[in-house]
Amino acid sequence: MSDNDFTTKVMDALKNEGVLMMPDGFIDQLITTLHANVTIINTMTELAELETKMLGSFLPTGSRQVESLKELSKNIAEIAFNVEDVRNEQR
Repeated sequence: MSDNDFTTKVMDALKNEGVLMMPDGFIDQLITTLHANVTIINTMTELAELETKMLGSFLPTGSRQVESLKELSKNIAEIAFNVEDVRNEQR
């Protein structure tokens, strides 16, 4: 039996049991993408904060946008760490 056949049989058995393991490469790429999104959102947050300071009363929703971006960044970071935990459990 080749390695590919064995891997396919194992993955099929795991699927049938309700356990699905994702390939390490996929998980690593997902983690990288999530962290990159956090970095971008943090940059957007800094820009929104600066814009709010500069425009002040002309931008009444600025502070809400900043808080929303901060919350989004935090949530995505939590997802990234959860995915990392899944990856570590699979190994």
